[in-house]
Amino acid sequence: MIDNLTKERIMDAARIEEVIGEFVSLKRSGSNYIGLCPFHQDNHPSLSVSATKQIFKCFSCGHSGNVVSFLMDHEHISYPEALKYLARKYGIEVVEKEETPEEAAQRMHSESLLIVNEAAQKFYQDVLWDPERSHMIGLSYFRQRGFTDETIKHFGLGYAPAGFDAFTKYALENGYKEEYLVETGLCTQHEDGHLSDRFYERVMFPIYSLGGKVIAFGGRIMSSEKKAAKYVNSKESSIYSKSRSTLYGLFQAKNAIARQDKCYMVEGYADVISMHQRGIENVVASSGTALTEGHINLVKRFTKRLTFIYDSDPAGIKAALRGIDMVLEAGMEVKVLLLPQGEDPDSFAQGHEKDEIEAYIAKNEQDFVSFKIDILSKDVPEKDIYARSQMINDIVNTVSVIPDDIMRNVYIESVADTFNMKQDTLFAKVRTIRQKRREQQEARRRMGGSLPPEAQTPEDMPSVEASEPIEEKPAGITNEYLAVCERNLVELLIKFGEYTIHWEANMFIGGEKIPEVKVSEYIRSAMEEDELEFVNPLYKKVYDDYYSLDRTPLSEDKDEEATQGRIIKHFTFHDDTDVLQLVTEILTESHPITIKVYNDALTREEHRLNKDVPRAVLQYKVRIVGLSQTALQKEIQAAEKAGDDQRRKALMQGFLQLLQVKNSLEREIKKY
Repeated sequence: MIDNLTKERIMDAARIEEVIGEFVSLKRSGSNYIGLCPFHQDNHPSLSVSATKQIFKCFSCGHSGNVVSFLMDHEHISYPEALKYLARKYGIEVVEKEETPEEAAQRMHSESLLIVNEAAQKFYQDVLWDPERSHMIGLSYFRQRGFTDETIKHFGLGYAPAGFDAFTKYALENGYKEEYLVETGLCTQHEDGHLSDRFYERVMFPIYSLGGKVIAFGGRIMSSEKKAAKYVNSKESSIYSKSRSTLYGLFQAKNAIARQDKCYMVEGYADVISMHQRGIENVVASSGTALTEGHINLVKRFTKRLTFIYDSDPAGIKAALRGIDMVLEAGMEVKVLLLPQGEDPDSFAQGHEKDEIEAYIAKNEQDFVSFKIDILSKDVPEKDIYARSQMINDIVNTVSVIPDDIMRNVYIESVADTFNMKQDTLFAKVRTIRQKRREQQEARRRMGGSLPPEAQTPEDMPSVEASEPIEEKPAGITNEYLAVCERNLVELLIKFGEYTIHWEANMFIGGEKIPEVKVSEYIRSAMEEDELEFVNPLYKKVYDDYYSLDRTPLSEDKDEEATQGRIIKHFTFHDDTDVLQLVTEILTESHPITIKVYNDALTREEHRLNKDVPRAVLQYKVRIVGLSQTALQKEIQAAEKAGDDQRRKALMQGFLQLLQVKNSLEREIKKY
C-alpha cells in the first residue's frame, strides 16, 4: 500500500492538463483547457480541464473527476496503479507499506499461479503453430471457423496436443511446481500421485483478467464424440472465479465498451471472436455460465448500457429472460436482440459486414418491456384472463426492480398504455412489490441468513391503493427532505469557506453592525447555536472533514482564494470516491449554459455571500423545524386515537410554538 506521504508528493507534482494532454488534444480557453471527451463519441469540444482546480468535467456526458480518476477510467486501472503511473511520470519513488508475512505469501502464491497459466498459454499457442506437434489440426479448425491468423494471435488461441502428459512433462521439466499445476486446474493429480493433463486434443481459449493476465482456460473438443464433454474449463482457484473474475473477451473489449458506452453480451467464445473480427469489438461472453452480479459489476465499470444478443431458439430466449432482472436491478439500461432463426452471433457475424450487423442491431434490438411482451404474449390466448394477468404480473415484477424512479415510472406508463390499464393500479402493484422486497431484505439482515424460497417470490402479493410510486434514495442520502439544504451548505464551504462575508451597510443586529466573518465560521456558529448536525452521511462526512482541516492561512497564501484553493485541492484528491464525485459536481455544476459562462460563475457568486450564506442556513433550520412538526402531527394523531385529550392539547401547544419559530425564520429569509 502506498503511504500517505508518497501519495501527497504524487498529488502535488501531478498536473492534470499535462496528463490528460497525453491522451486528448487540449486547447487553452481562458484559464482552462478544452478538448474532445474520450469517454463518448464527441464531435465538439465538451471536455473542460481546470488547471487551477486540477479537475476535469465533460459538459456533454457528465464524466468528471481528478487526474487519478481520469487515469482509472481512461486506462481501466486501479487506484494504486494510477498513482504509480503518475509517480513514474513525475519521477517520484513509490514507498509502499511493508507487507505482513501473510500478505507477502498470498501475493507470491497468486503470482505463481499466474506465471504457470502464462507458461501454459505460451505452450498451447506454440503447439498450435508448430506443424510437427499439432499436425495443423487446431489451426485448421480455427481457420475453418473463419478466424484469420491475426485474430487467432490477438486472442492468444492455442491447441492442447494428443496424449495425456504433453503439458505436464513440459511444465515439470521447466521447474513449475506440482501444487501450482494442480491448483490452476492445468493438471490432474491421481491417487498414486502422478499428474496428467486436464486438456488434450482440444483447441484452447485463454481467459484473461481485466488487466490482461491469463487466469483460466476453456478447451473445446473438435470431434463429434458424444460421450466427451464439448467444453472443459479450468477449475476455480484463488485467481479465478466463474461468477466474479471476468467475462470472456472483456480484456480485449473494455476500451471499445467505454468508448461506445455500450456492451453486447453473447454466450460463447466464438461469438465474441467473430463479432470482434467483423469490427464489433464491444462484445463479451458469459461463456455458458449463468450471469451473476459480479459479471454485471464488471460491465458496469465501463458502461451502463447492455444489450443481450442471443439465438432465437428457446434456449437463447430463456438465457435472455434470465439476465434481464439482474441487469435492471444494477441500475443499467438493458435491451435484447434475437437473431434470425438458425443464426447465432458467430454465424451472423461471419455472414454479414460490419455496417449490416450494426444496421440490424439498430433496427431490431428491443427494450426489455417490448421483448417480454412479444415473447410472453405468444402463448397467451386473448380471452384467457388468468394467463393474461400472469403475464402482466411477470412484466410488472421486472419493472419493479429498476432502482431509478424516473425510468421505473416511464416503464410503468408504457406497460399501462400497452395493456390499456390504469397507471395507479400498476404503481400500486410496484409499490407493494418493492415494499415486500425491502421487508425481506431487512428480515434477512436481522436473521443473518437467507429467506426460504417461498418468501422471495412476489407474484402473488395483493395490490394496495397508491397514487405514486416509492422513491429510492441515492447512496449516502438517508433524508432527502434535508439533503438539498445540506448540499447547499457543503457547496458554500467547498467554494467559499475561507472567504469573508462582507455585510451591507444597512445590516445591523441589536443596533450594532454585524461583524465580518468567514463563511465557515458563520455556518459552524449557526449550526452549534441550535445544536444541529447533518443527518445525511455523505454531506456529514464532507462537513466534518472540512472542519478537521488546518485552515490557517500560510505565509505564501496571497489572499483568501489561495487558502480556499488548498482546501479544494484536499477534496479534489480525496480517496473516498463518493466525496470526490460530490465535490467534482459542486465545482463543475452544469447550470451554466456554456463553458464560458461557467468560467465566470464563481466571480459572480462570491459577491452574493452576504445573502446566500444566511439564507442557506435559515432554509436548513426551516426544514429542521418542519420535520419536528411532522413528528408532532403523528403524535397528535396517536393521542386522538387513544382518546388522550390532555396529551393532545399539550402536543398542540408545542406544535403552535414550532409554527411561530418557522414563521419567524421564514420572515428572516425574506430579508435576504
